[in-house]
Amino acid sequence: MRQARNRAVLALLFCLVTVMAQARTKGREASIEERADLLFHQERFSEAFAAYRQGASMGSMKSETSLGYMYASGLGTQIDPVQAFNWIEKAAEQGDPRAEAMLGVLYQNGSGTAQDYAQALTWFGKAAQKSNVSAENNLGFLSLKGLGTPQDYPRALAWFSRAAEQGFAQAEYNLGSMYEQGLGTATDYERAFTWYSKAAEQGLDSAQDRLGLMYYRGLGTARDYAQAFSWFTKAALQGSASAENNLGLMYCRGQATARDYALAAKWFSQAAEQDSAAAESNLGYLYLKGLGVTPDPARARTFLEQAARQGNESAKEGLALLDKRTEQPSALSVPITTGGASLDEPAR
Repeated sequence: MRQARNRAVLALLFCLVTVMAQARTKGREASIEERADLLFHQERFSEAFAAYRQGASMGSMKSETSLGYMYASGLGTQIDPVQAFNWIEKAAEQGDPRAEAMLGVLYQNGSGTAQDYAQALTWFGKAAQKSNVSAENNLGFLSLKGLGTPQDYPRALAWFSRAAEQGFAQAEYNLGSMYEQGLGTATDYERAFTWYSKAAEQGLDSAQDRLGLMYYRGLGTARDYAQAFSWFTKAALQGSASAENNLGLMYCRGQATARDYALAAKWFSQAAEQDSAAAESNLGYLYLKGLGVTPDPARARTFLEQAARQGNESAKEGLALLDKRTEQPSALSVPITTGGASLDEPAR
């Protein structure tokens, strides 16, 4: 009897020691994670990387996920897709929703592993069950495109709605595009305008450009060139090629601003550097006409050919005129572009 009692006491003491040791370990993990997060937000990436690596070696899911992210993005270390995949997978298999969502993106892009949309769908699904908004948005994208699952517009709309209602900017934009195009729902410009506005206010450049187009065309709202110019400017300053082209056209036309072909050429040039066919075509016409730039038929041809190779019809017409050596076009013929009408890739 006494021996049995002693064994029970020893077992209890062992459990207590184990619990205390686990608590100390968890405390150390939390301390390391807190320090790593602080270093990361201070942009001291090399130190943050070392701290996350220490936390990951102790089995911290959060540190494993963050370490994988740093390998994927090259922050504090060299980009290493395989290491990124391995650490993120390790955290995902322990149930970390952020890692599950990231693992889905890696499978979708074939980064650090073979591309596998079915696996992407599985991991996005796991994260979405835990209300991860990025995963919800990405499930919408897979349903929209029919990747790893049959194409299903209503399902895409439902996933985008779920993420958008939680304030996820990319999903707000995607939902706006669904309403604008009438995918999985009736076309509704007012709802499209509302969702684009929400995403634009959060600084998403694609939404800012699209909101500018809604104001420019008077879709879902009253036509307002001043608002269009303002939103195009916000998006263009973030490097949106579509917005850069649209802003250039407003300078060409003197809409909500003084006509300024030199500034138009500047914005067209920036968009053309990103292979915008519309901007290349417009820049070609400026060089052809000598508007805001020194007339240069050779450069005009170069830009028009670049745009024509991408299927731009106005550029093809311009080249035909050049080839026939007939009268040059009297004005820019490329309308405000509809760049951004298709849904964006999932947020990374």
